[in-house]
Amino acid sequence: MGGKKASDDCIEAIRHSKVKVHDPGTGMSAILLNRKRERVRRIRMDGCLAPAGGRAADLVVSLSKTVDVIIELKGGDVAHAITQVESTRMFWRAHSEYERGQTIGGWIVCTEFPRASLKIGSYRERFRAHGGVLLISTHNAEERSFSDFVPKRP
Repeated sequence: MGGKKASDDCIEAIRHSKVKVHDPGTGMSAILLNRKRERVRRIRMDGCLAPAGGRAADLVVSLSKTVDVIIELKGGDVAHAITQVESTRMFWRAHSEYERGQTIGGWIVCTEFPRASLKIGSYRERFRAHGGVLLISTHNAEERSFSDFVPKRP
């Protein structure tokens, strides 16, 4: 894995209609739909941009002026995944590559959906209080729109 690398080594700019992220270790993947083929940055966090030895989610996928989606592709330890997403959210907000004011959402794709618990509900509410939506899914290779991670305004 190694230490922190230069931003250029960790950030890929693409215009794919389907932005796929995959973890060969868990076999989990997720797809963000980019129908207009806008420029999207796929940012590797764990083992790349995030500090070595820290907790970090796998990636951040950023659609400028819309949302940055923190993605953790996990086996079954959802509590640990939540910690990784939260650590990444805090790190990303302070990073020079973060577009100030940009909404930050979170997506945990895992093999086992956790039972509803106060802890997970509380974490979702905290995430929403910071302006983003956290989704937890067991559907491998699920497709989602970037707008799914932005709270709906009444």
